[in-house]
Amino acid sequence: GGVWADGYSNFGVQAPKELYEFPDWPMPETTQNFTPGPVFQQYMEDYVDHFEFRSCLRFNSCVTKLEPRTTGNLGWTVTTKGDAVNQQEDFDLVVIATGLYSDVPNKPSFPGETEYKGVILHNSEVKTRDPLRGRNVAVVGYGKSAADIAVEATEVAKDVHLVFREARWPVPRKVAGVLPFKWGALSRMACAFLPLYQRSTAVERCLHSLGKPLVWTFWRIFEMIIRLQCRLGTKIANGQNLVPIAPFEIDTNGEGTMVTVPKFYPLIRNGRVSAHRTEIKNYNQDGVVLRDGTELTVDCVVLATGWKSDFRYLSDDARAALGTDADGFYLYRHMLHPDLPNLAFVGRATAVSNILTHSLQARWLAELIEDRVRLPERSAMLREIEEIKTWKRSWMPFSPARSTRLFMHAQHYHDELMKDIGVDPLRKRGLFAPLKELLAPYEPADYQEIVTGIWEKPTKPL
Repeated sequence: GGVWADGYSNFGVQAPKELYEFPDWPMPETTQNFTPGPVFQQYMEDYVDHFEFRSCLRFNSCVTKLEPRTTGNLGWTVTTKGDAVNQQEDFDLVVIATGLYSDVPNKPSFPGETEYKGVILHNSEVKTRDPLRGRNVAVVGYGKSAADIAVEATEVAKDVHLVFREARWPVPRKVAGVLPFKWGALSRMACAFLPLYQRSTAVERCLHSLGKPLVWTFWRIFEMIIRLQCRLGTKIANGQNLVPIAPFEIDTNGEGTMVTVPKFYPLIRNGRVSAHRTEIKNYNQDGVVLRDGTELTVDCVVLATGWKSDFRYLSDDARAALGTDADGFYLYRHMLHPDLPNLAFVGRATAVSNILTHSLQARWLAELIEDRVRLPERSAMLREIEEIKTWKRSWMPFSPARSTRLFMHAQHYHDELMKDIGVDPLRKRGLFAPLKELLAPYEPADYQEIVTGIWEKPTKPL
């Protein structure tokens, strides 16, 4: 279950239940929206039991090495450590489905750390409210985990501070308090208004040339609605505010995008959470000194600063093939590298509905294994990798995981996967299907036939 089996206090899904479910296993109707972590964990347990693959799972087995087979056959030798015993096994195909990060917390250090008398925690260590109880707490970060921990701290801590370098555009659960965010983020129309995709359509190119003023106005109105709704102009410490610098359509393709916890901004406005738009300069005995000169007396610092990627188990040659770019390694269709045959990645594509994107990746991979999808030549795959690298770097904000970023562009990516396996990417049905294709959000349920594999398959490779 990954993070769902071992999350921080009061964690949960930041999307409504219909956006975060397996396409072939709908959430029970009684499941609450923005599903709590333990409830989602049970949903995964039920999924495993329904499809009867618990016997395929090997727990308490850490992969310590992954290297090409030396027998002359394509494949990989996997070394695992479990119950203090190392074991080597050969496989024809290996799929790395560990997601973007690992179990290695990203815990930045600052001068004076050894002098500090308080406790320094990563958000993953805050399993309950107890470490925050009765303390003066500083939460570092501005993503979902930072917001969650800050809200939790207000229930039991004395004072709560939030320290962050950059404000990010939030995505309200309901835009203007009325429209669920999926209607503004997951439709083909919204997708067309984004900065042009790597392989945009003629209509999209026309929209961004002749209709450029319309696109600009659309996003500025959207920003104004969110700014007013969340009151981002509220004054915080040192006369700062919460208004982001980058445009919404650019900023939301960066690292810190989150669907806001309803209590988060009201707690900042009423002063229960003291927000500081700066960064830690150093620790002292009694707390932290911020870059803007403010000194905070705190006895608990929570670093809600994410996780590190960890692919140390890959052989040196494999890591060299993937590259060492600061924004992560790039893959063909976000899954394959031509110089690493019989190795695939599922989960290195970040979308609004990750569970849907990764399910479609799994179906695409299954079709490839069944030889119903043909891969391009090595040179074409490498050229495609370079093109997507150039496209992302031309407009997406830097992050260590930019190579995986798709977010609202995931619809374009889903369409490409569908075309690869010979399926019509237009999945809306019914009398008003054309209108729904333009305006209605895409959800996991729209791809149930694809993930289950019951659509009519092509008779020969494409």
